Amino acid sequence: MTLVDQNPAPSAAPDPASSPRPRVKGNPWLPTPSGVWLVTGIELRRRRPTVKGWIFYGLLLAAILGLGILLAVVSGDEKTSMPMELVLVLVLGAGMLIAPSLAATSINGDSSEGVLAPLQMTRLTAGDLALGKLIASWVIAFAVLLTMTPFLVYAFTRSGWHWDELLTVIGVILLVVLTSTAIGLAWSSLAARAVASVSLAHLTTGALLLGTLLAFVFVQPLVSETVKDTSSYVDYEALTEEQLYAYENWDWSEVDPATLPCVTSQDQWEYPVAHTEQIAWLLLANPVVLIGESSPIISYDTWEEDGRAAPGLFAEIHRAVSDARIGPSEADLAGQQYDECAMLVAEANGERYDDGWEDQQEVNSVYPRAPWIGLGVQVLLLIGSLWIVIARLRVPYKKLRQGTRVA
Repeated sequence: MTLVDQNPAPSAAPDPASSPRPRVKGNPWLPTPSGVWLVTGIELRRRRPTVKGWIFYGLLLAAILGLGILLAVVSGDEKTSMPMELVLVLVLGAGMLIAPSLAATSINGDSSEGVLAPLQMTRLTAGDLALGKLIASWVIAFAVLLTMTPFLVYAFTRSGWHWDELLTVIGVILLVVLTSTAIGLAWSSLAARAVASVSLAHLTTGALLLGTLLAFVFVQPLVSETVKDTSSYVDYEALTEEQLYAYENWDWSEVDPATLPCVTSQDQWEYPVAHTEQIAWLLLANPVVLIGESSPIISYDTWEEDGRAAPGLFAEIHRAVSDARIGPSEADLAGQQYDECAMLVAEANGERYDDGWEDQQEVNSVYPRAPWIGLGVQVLLLIGSLWIVIARLRVPYKKLRQGTRVA
């Protein structure tokens, strides 16, 4: 008979150091409506403006209103879109200044005060915290637009715009301000100090506003080709006495200006012509250009028949950007800048010399709008910034910067 030990020796306990550690995935990131609403309310209560803040906002609104009213008075009774367009640009500038400044201190400020960690230990997700802080900062900038509503309505009645066109531009402005707010929030999650995050947020928005314009200018030599000047002038030395007298006195009663000898410029010089159509996307990524490309198209020739006001700021932005999108003409690439002989013939016949510039202006003014590149840049920056913020708000942290306060 085989005897079985009723009390077997206990097996050795597994070594904690040798057993694989479970992978820590962190807290959930997907936002919830109730969580976003709660965080937004908390942020709005905690970040109410101080007395100095209210004074600054009051002075800012007074400046915008005063400038708009001054333009409305100076412009007279005729239709004009300038007051409304200027106010919209000022609202955009104020939003891109205020909202990122508030958002850029939202996360690192709470972390340094020991407020962020208790929120992260609740059932609030990382997405709740990110979207709540984003919306709270954006709402303050949106309030600036709401205070301008009465003046916008008045300026709209004189602008010749349609309601859907105004709402489209306002929607684009709110999107640009929302993206700038998200950029400030992303820097707040990356930088340990509030001063650094605010500076980086303004540098980023400044790069979008001024950097794109500077890049467009500095890149032009890389997409330029050299052409020779082929302008035509009257051959002064080949003129007869009769032609010389008519030319010097502008008296074409005895001489037909079409018979004047013409010659291509003897002092031909070379100059670069940039193919701006290859780099026009740099302009289209600019937030102010995006506003201009989202505004209605105003024809430089038929604006009165169309019931519009004279082309204003946004129409001029669209015309200039369209000129860059179209690029140089065949005449530009051939070096044809001026034809003195054709100008003399036109003036002798009582006609206006047309060098094609006015026709090109009309073509540029009605050229199809292209807001999609700018909208795409804004959406990508918005999504990328939110992704950074959510990733930085998830706990537990994998790595902390030296000197970072958690709670």
